[in-house]
Amino acid sequence: MSSSAPEPTGAHFVVESFDTTLIHYDFYEGSSRSAVLVVPGFWRDRHHPAMVRMARFLAGHGYRTAICDLRGHGDSGGRFGFNQQEHYDVSAVGQDVLRRTSAEKLTLIGFSYGGAISVSTVARHPELPIASLLLISPVADFSMIAPRINLMHRHVAFTQAFRRPRIEWSFTRRGKLRAVEDVRDVHVPLSLIHVKEDWLVDHGHSEALFANANEPKELHVLDMPGNFHADRIFAVAGETIEPLVLDFLGRHTG
Repeated sequence: MSSSAPEPTGAHFVVESFDTTLIHYDFYEGSSRSAVLVVPGFWRDRHHPAMVRMARFLAGHGYRTAICDLRGHGDSGGRFGFNQQEHYDVSAVGQDVLRRTSAEKLTLIGFSYGGAISVSTVARHPELPIASLLLISPVADFSMIAPRINLMHRHVAFTQAFRRPRIEWSFTRRGKLRAVEDVRDVHVPLSLIHVKEDWLVDHGHSEALFANANEPKELHVLDMPGNFHADRIFAVAGETIEPLVLDFLGRHTG
């Protein structure tokens, strides 16, 4: 996108999830036949600067782009359950995008826990016409997360610390969906991008997903300093990750 071109802005929409929870999303127009739906991770909403930049990056390259607030985040209702019911929210947004546009299919781009939710959405909602699935620093299984707490400043900025998600605390007692199992039921092109020794979600998560995934699939483990996670990779290594994203979308999104 040219530096002199106006930045795309998103139109705001609201949909009801399966349990009447209201889910908010923004839609950025583009010329692509398919639409891209961005699923943020934990502690990210659609107005977070990194998510806005991501939506504008995609729309600036011609992709119709939607970005949602998962339940418990941003303007959406409900409480976040770490992949209990969030796949219904993503499905509701995806179906609404298809109703409102002439888009033929959806590509899901999931960040961190949004990656796990994206896998479960594709696996459990065959009614959604999915073109492809792109996961960036995805979670394979909640039990595998072992963050290096002393590096949390890399992900949660001070200005975001007071905008805490609303969490369903019973998630520790209930069974959560495991993306590492659900990925076996995904039958669309899949790309996984992860920084080696990611400080929050180790690259072993992507390796586990890749091992269980169906073809066609690709895995990119980036060996770079900083051990950055999810959208932070775009801020510190855009010249590395952006071509990977655009190449995959160019091959697997209309």
